[in-house]
Amino acid sequence: MRRFLILVFALALVGAACNRGDDAEPTTTTTSPSQTTSTTAAGNGTDGETTTTGGVAEPPAYDIIAGDTGAGEYVVLVDPGTYTEQDIRNIMEGVVDEYAPVTVHLIDSEDAGGLVLKDELTEAEQAILDAHYFARVVDGTTLEFLGPYADIDPIHIGS
Repeated sequence: MRRFLILVFALALVGAACNRGDDAEPTTTTTSPSQTTSTTAAGNGTDGETTTTGGVAEPPAYDIIAGDTGAGEYVVLVDPGTYTEQDIRNIMEGVVDEYAPVTVHLIDSEDAGGLVLKDELTEAEQAILDAHYFARVVDGTTLEFLGPYADIDPIHIGS
C-alpha cells in the first residue's frame, strides 16, 4: 500500500510539473559556414517566430554584361536593391580576383549598363547613370564609390 501511495504521489508531481502553465520557448539553432539562424516558437509553436542571421555572407550575385577583355574593362550588373559598402567591395574584389581587369563599372540597371561606356550623355541619360552606377575600379586596384554611395572614400583592393 505504501508503494502504491508513493507511486500515485510521484505521478501527481509529474502531472503537476507538466501542467504548470509555464510556456518554455523551444529554440532551434542551425549553423552553416556562412550564417547562423535561430528560430524561437512560443506556446503551441504558432505564436511567434524570430530569425536572425549573422556570420560572413556571400557577395550578391552579379553578371558581366559588357566589356573588352583586351582593354581589361568590364561592366558588372547586380540586381536592383540596397547594398552595403561591404557588399560592393565583395563584388568588386571578386571580379578583380577572377578577371584581373584594369577598369570595372558596377551598375544595377541594364539601361545604365548601356550608358556607362558612352562618351557623351544627355541630361536624362546622366540622371539614369547617376541613380544606377554604384562603383568603379580604376587602375585595377582603386575602388571608387559613386552615385548613392559617393560619400564613401575610395579604397585599395586587390593586389
